[in-house]
Amino acid sequence: MMHQKYLPGTEQQLLSHFAEVRRNGKCTNNVKHLKYYRNSIQAYNKYLTKNPNRRGRPLQETKLPCQIEKDERFWIAACMMTIFYGRNRTEQYVSLFRAAYGNESPVEGTNSWQDCFEGKLYLFFEANLPSPHLYKEWLLNNIAKRQFIPYVLDSAHNKKNLEGATNVDALLLNPRNGFAAITEAKVLSDISCQITYDVMRNQIARSIDVMLEKNDTLCDPLDKRDPEKTVFLMITPNLFKDNPGSRLYGYKFNEYKNNPSSLARDLPHRKDCDWQNMSKRLGWLSWEDFRNVNKDCCQWLE
Repeated sequence: MMHQKYLPGTEQQLLSHFAEVRRNGKCTNNVKHLKYYRNSIQAYNKYLTKNPNRRGRPLQETKLPCQIEKDERFWIAACMMTIFYGRNRTEQYVSLFRAAYGNESPVEGTNSWQDCFEGKLYLFFEANLPSPHLYKEWLLNNIAKRQFIPYVLDSAHNKKNLEGATNVDALLLNPRNGFAAITEAKVLSDISCQITYDVMRNQIARSIDVMLEKNDTLCDPLDKRDPEKTVFLMITPNLFKDNPGSRLYGYKFNEYKNNPSSLARDLPHRKDCDWQNMSKRLGWLSWEDFRNVNKDCCQWLE
């Protein structure tokens, strides 16, 4: 076990949840993420060993070694793995997704939520999904409308790739039917509201744009994901879900959910999308929701 509370799984288990990446034309294991988790746990354990009573210690001293206590990467890995390896996995997924999207699945081609989760499932963390070609081409032709700082515009000169891949916090995938859930996890942080060359591109719109793109060139099974059967799931503390105006993601999520045409405004390069349907594929859960369906989830909430 890597950490009893914040990552109750083995290194080998965690490693299996990093999608293979293509190097020199071959798909190989992606081990680079494991080092981050290992180093964070070591720093945390070392600090607590030296400081069994940390009350009153200055934040500048505790913030870095205790990062694990508010780290989205740890929260999402521990929470998702608990459900994934649980005895009642399908039942718990169905309960959670009904709470997020409604009793009926908004995913076309699926008969029910049960249908989405039956069969062999894959769970990936930090999966890299490429920026859509359509968006990158559009940005090249419209950068003057999305950026106004001279040195940044100069930097863009002769570049063909103005946005890199998106790291998805968690991706749940059923290759049998193409169903997938792309997850954005938050603890205290807010969404970013720009990329270097596009000051209008917020993180939720970017994630939706990425999920609408087919990934035929990625390694198996990521190449089996169907964009039309993919949902976007945001997970935050219940405090912010109950008070959405305290975070930018609260405003943007509710705007996209309640006013689907706003998605067309923020993704102007996509002309033929059914934004009404897309808005139904947006869901918001809290960490407490996971805790309610599985008492072993999010033990730090006790």
